[in-house]
Amino acid sequence: MDPLQPVYNAYFKAQDRFVQHQAPDGFEPDIIQDYIHWSMTLASYYEEGSEYESILLCELYLRRLYFHMLEAIQNPKHSRIFRRVCLDSIHTPLLCLKRYYYQWEDGDVKFLSLQQQLRCIQAPHD
Repeated sequence: MDPLQPVYNAYFKAQDRFVQHQAPDGFEPDIIQDYIHWSMTLASYYEEGSEYESILLCELYLRRLYFHMLEAIQNPKHSRIFRRVCLDSIHTPLLCLKRYYYQWEDGDVKFLSLQQQLRCIQAPHD
């Protein structure tokens, strides 16, 4: 059995719960944190210097998390609480992407582009 199979299984379950527009009331933070946890875990398996090193897969999982969170913040189909928790939690993938991109030439340009996209989103209204 592939040693990453349980990680992928947990990741895809967490992602499916995250992208559904009907999170059970009161479980929004758990759903969001679970998706962040498994995305970060999976990305860490592919970081530079790891046993399964693949810088493209590392970037893929970090960016997928970041953009899913950006979409959720702007999506009125998600509850206001879900959107607010995403906004409050988006710094986690953003900081990981900063660490990732600063290893590469012109990485600061890519990171600043991501940061600018966050600045331009419509935050949920309280």
